[in-house]
Amino acid sequence: MLSRATAIFLSLLPSWAFAGDQTPDWRLNARIVAVGLPDVAGVREVGRFHVGGPIPGNPEFLMATREGRMLDPLRVLVAVGSNFGAPPGDPALEVGAILSIDPRAGKSGGTIIVPQDLTGNGGDARVQLYTAQSERFLNRRYNAGARTARLAAASGPRYISINNAFGRPWIANAPNGLAGEGSVTVIDPDGAPLANAPSREAGGVFAGRHTDREQAPKAQPSGWLGKLLNYQASGQLTSGGMQTGALGTAFLGPSPDGSGFAVFAAVTADGGVVQIHVQDGVDGLAGPGTVSTGLGTVSIGQGIGDDPGVIGLAFKWNPDRALYIADPGRDRLVLLELEDDRRHFTVAGTRTISLPQFDRPVDVAAAIPEIANPQFSSHTTLAGGSDLFVANRGDGSLLRLSQDGRLLARATIEIPGLGRLGPDRLRAIAPSADAQRIWIAIGGEAPGFPGHEGALIEIPTFGEHGTSMRTQETQGTTTDANLAMRGKQVFQTDFTPQTGLGPLFNAASCVACHPGPGGASIDESHFARRIAQMDPGSGRTVPIDHPNSPVARRHALRDGVAIASAAMPSQANVISLRMPLALYGIAGIDEIPDSVIEAQAISKGDGIKGRAHHVVDSQGASRVGRYGWKADIATLKDMVANAFANELGITSATVSREAGAQPIEQSSAQIEAVASYLRALLPDGAKP
Repeated sequence: MLSRATAIFLSLLPSWAFAGDQTPDWRLNARIVAVGLPDVAGVREVGRFHVGGPIPGNPEFLMATREGRMLDPLRVLVAVGSNFGAPPGDPALEVGAILSIDPRAGKSGGTIIVPQDLTGNGGDARVQLYTAQSERFLNRRYNAGARTARLAAASGPRYISINNAFGRPWIANAPNGLAGEGSVTVIDPDGAPLANAPSREAGGVFAGRHTDREQAPKAQPSGWLGKLLNYQASGQLTSGGMQTGALGTAFLGPSPDGSGFAVFAAVTADGGVVQIHVQDGVDGLAGPGTVSTGLGTVSIGQGIGDDPGVIGLAFKWNPDRALYIADPGRDRLVLLELEDDRRHFTVAGTRTISLPQFDRPVDVAAAIPEIANPQFSSHTTLAGGSDLFVANRGDGSLLRLSQDGRLLARATIEIPGLGRLGPDRLRAIAPSADAQRIWIAIGGEAPGFPGHEGALIEIPTFGEHGTSMRTQETQGTTTDANLAMRGKQVFQTDFTPQTGLGPLFNAASCVACHPGPGGASIDESHFARRIAQMDPGSGRTVPIDHPNSPVARRHALRDGVAIASAAMPSQANVISLRMPLALYGIAGIDEIPDSVIEAQAISKGDGIKGRAHHVVDSQGASRVGRYGWKADIATLKDMVANAFANELGITSATVSREAGAQPIEQSSAQIEAVASYLRALLPDGAKP
């Protein structure tokens, strides 16, 4: 048995000292959480279900999310190819189960050895059998009339995605192996397929061609009667089905048809991608061969054989929609750019990301999962601006990529008593809700645990910078033409370190993010990133004590001169993207008296009521806020000073007390000049 000291993973150990622009390559020590997980596949932290969804709204379901229960937010679900003692519901189909494991228990009590018979678990809360291929978890338990009534919630389970926004866990299965019909299931907290399911044909199990779409909405009506009369018979809107095993699934959010029902994507062993509407059934999304699972194309001599285990997906919803899919047979990621026709999702374009460091990439995951948005919250969804982790089964390494495919960092995994994790061991990965650790499923035996095949391990997250484990009154001011012209020059100036740029900044000039000058930008690289930390259990959001917070700047100065990517605080697990707005006429807000704003903060009889946000300006006076996030800035000049500090990294006398930095000489004059320029900026152009 391993010692407790060995079980606790160590701090970051760099495998080499990198210099210049060389990609960092980290060596991360793992903690073995649990062993005895035969044919282990997908893994996923449960996470917190949002209020308003079916689980928090049902008292019985809500109890399943309490500490120590099956869906405790901090527990980890693992897909395993064993029934753990439960007799199969259909002996002709693949067995399998989803286990709920408490990773905290492994820290205090040592590595968890999972019993191979959990039917008499005796109340051991560390490992619980959530669902399996047995009679208790067949679709017919709640959906006797469904076409897939004989199928189970888990049967040859491969991948897990959870709708934390307004739904439940979904499982991708290969109940007939890779070449036979696949299934994707949606399950209740009791482990059985969905009760009171929106689809009578599917219940909680969508499989093969049995549950393809057969009806389509005519419009997007409001009211229950309109929705009742809304549907008409149809075939599939896009052809495609699950004729082969389902190897991955990811939450796409609410359907674009306005019904409010969840839609999930799934990738199948023939390399196709489908979309599953929980009420209307299965449509295609991208045809067979979109990715190569290795089925019939990858020889056993190349390392992983014909079965990649899982094919991971990650969905980007903000500011545009895209689905990242692992493509192990071709050593790349496939990126589906998604649109919709107000009925279902469509593919607007396809791109690929290929890197020399890819070696049979089988899984992809959000570096920061979306946990805050009540429509898209899921660990298979990227938070705004989040990077991606990619798992290489070929060599056991992990990669961190930007969304555009730029390699940021690489890591290898050190297993206690074994050394570096080698080829064909890594099965699947999943981020924690707090973005501080990665849960990893690995095959084979762990040292010190003979006869216990398959393990769940924990490592810290990593990136290019390391690892986690640690006003003046301006109302009615007359514009000075000369000062405004000077402000325009400053607005268009490219600042340098010698003129005050940095050390953290989003751009080197105002006009970079407000072209025109003074207009809006829809370029995602110009979007500001507001960050915070949300406790995954309570949902409480707290600020982060870090120099690069609450606005996470994209760039930093290395050694005071060279420009490099800025480190995102490792504690950040909530990111809100803010588009740079047009600045034409923005000074007029500064001229509205406080009393006028306060007079509007009353009920109009329509159920909508606001309140004025009183803040203290840079001169220490209390005023109604007008600018910034949640109107937290009082005056136009204060807003400009805040932008100088947050976007350019240039501090001034008006913000130096808050920023804790020394003011840059002449910056106050520059701020006054830019404020004057904005007062003269008219909607018909940038001419003062």
